[in-house]
Amino acid sequence: MTQGKCPSCGAMVQFTAGSAQVVVCDHCQTVVARKGLDFESHGKIGSIVPTDSPLQLRAQGRFQKTAYTIVGHLQKDHGEGPWDEWYVEFEDGRTAWISESEGVFHLMFDMGTEDGVSLDDMHPGERLHLRDRAWIIEERGHGRVTAAEGQLPNDLDPTQDAWYVDATGPKGAFVTLDFGTRGHTPEVFMGEALKLGQLGISAGQLRPRVRKVELQQARCTECNGNLELRAPDKTLRVVCPYCGAMLGVRQGKLSFLRLLEKPARPLLIPLGTKGKLDGTEWICIGFLERSCTVEGIRYPWEEYLLYNASRGFTWLMNSNGHWVFLTPLPAGEVSLVPEVSAFFNGRRYKCFQTVTAVTDLVLGEFYWTVKVGERAQAAEYVAAPYSVSVDSTDDEVTYTHGEYLAPEVVQESFRLKEPLPRPDGVAPSQPNPFHGGLRSSLMWMGIWMVALFALSALITARASNTVVLDQVVTVPHTANSGTPTAMNFSEPFELTKRGNMKVEVQAPVLNDWLGIQGDLVNQDTNEVVSFYEELSYYRGTTDGESWSEGSTGGSTYLSPLPAGKYVLRTTASFTPEPGRPRDRSFTVKLTHDAPQGTWFCFALGLMVLGPLVSVFRSHSFETRRWAESNV
Repeated sequence: MTQGKCPSCGAMVQFTAGSAQVVVCDHCQTVVARKGLDFESHGKIGSIVPTDSPLQLRAQGRFQKTAYTIVGHLQKDHGEGPWDEWYVEFEDGRTAWISESEGVFHLMFDMGTEDGVSLDDMHPGERLHLRDRAWIIEERGHGRVTAAEGQLPNDLDPTQDAWYVDATGPKGAFVTLDFGTRGHTPEVFMGEALKLGQLGISAGQLRPRVRKVELQQARCTECNGNLELRAPDKTLRVVCPYCGAMLGVRQGKLSFLRLLEKPARPLLIPLGTKGKLDGTEWICIGFLERSCTVEGIRYPWEEYLLYNASRGFTWLMNSNGHWVFLTPLPAGEVSLVPEVSAFFNGRRYKCFQTVTAVTDLVLGEFYWTVKVGERAQAAEYVAAPYSVSVDSTDDEVTYTHGEYLAPEVVQESFRLKEPLPRPDGVAPSQPNPFHGGLRSSLMWMGIWMVALFALSALITARASNTVVLDQVVTVPHTANSGTPTAMNFSEPFELTKRGNMKVEVQAPVLNDWLGIQGDLVNQDTNEVVSFYEELSYYRGTTDGESWSEGSTGGSTYLSPLPAGKYVLRTTASFTPEPGRPRDRSFTVKLTHDAPQGTWFCFALGLMVLGPLVSVFRSHSFETRRWAESNV
């Protein structure tokens, strides 16, 4: 430890961190640098502005089993409000920085400089290959140090505007390239995103979250209306619900910016309403109406900003009565093929639309300097009921993961008294209501098909399938068509049990036809069961092309016959050929108790009918969905 007197005020200052090069005097805010055994003044720096950060100097934590101490604190600002960065020193001599962003902490280690990298080549949304890893650039910005305390590794220059690029990778990986002033070789700080609990700091060492009381009950500078801010420590813009004045928030004070148009109707979720989604209680603090114009038609939608002190900010979007719950998503977690598809968490999302989104109406409070007329390129990728949305500007790209919610879910979650409007049309990420029916139909079809095949196999196994008659019948050339002279009687045969009868007939007809009238006569009861089969077969050549039609064989099934003795009587019909008398013949085969496939095919058709209807309805729904796509 090195200690001495502040060159400016004489108060005692000390260096406890071996990596520190400067320390900020607690009494006069002088930046004190050590030069050998001497201390020298490097000017003054601003005092830390109270924020909602839970971290504080000298807090001790543990990361990956190694202890560390917070020894320094910077506040930076890019003109839209300060953010905090904390300098830590590990007990093994390593140093790192902890930065905060919307409830997420990034622990980053100094990885040295990177040659051959230019700030001008860095654009949000683009891929960055650095240190053998792939990253997605999320933000390119700049800011300057406005306040500091504790011990720090470098000198401070509050007049220097430093540029940086932030990028994310898979599994929470995070990298910042600090370019300093433009044109400098960047310093690389690489680490990962962590929750507060992962920093390993005990609750007793965290700073109590003190809200800005002076802003909790602020009044509009234009109409003096009461403004009850729900997130005063995070808010940078407030829009008065009474007069529509947009107010800037800076160091606990409100300033008038401009007068905005107020919403034409009451908000579906009033500001200040609390609701529980994703296991977290949120409070609605802001409202946007955004729109896009496609082929001259304006399509508006609403976005409600939700806030939770632990989880930060998220969004609930309403478009034509369809609701989507949106949560922030690191760009590096998504593999994106622009305007084609996105891959996240093992799921493929198909590009649905790309539009220019414009902010038209604003109400409530916001964590960024929102402006009416803001434009962003917006792309949506869907895998119903989920979606991945990408909003990009020149300086920043944001990814969000969406989950479709039915209006009833939103109604119940926020305990809304008035019923929400019913959905109109089909939303990009709306789940297909017929997918479940299709899956169910296919499942039951599979079950019933197994049962059907089992039943068919059982019936086939139990059937006797006995050939009771197989004879060739000759019709003499002297017979006349359809008369008793063309009639033939078979030998008697016996059926030992009740069962159906399969009749098969075959005749060597060629460019001719033969009709066979069959009558099965029960010799005990004289009951007759009849059938008729007509066989015809023709072939020839027309314009050099051969053709044929008909068949030389046919079959039919007769209804179940009772047991008993039977005789088959057949009568042949044909076209006489004067001057060319000839004998005709045909074969008749009777199979008793033969398995019949007609019932099987009919049952199978009925089983397939349900899934076919479900497929048609599901396809129609998807057709309606993708008819709205513009890619």
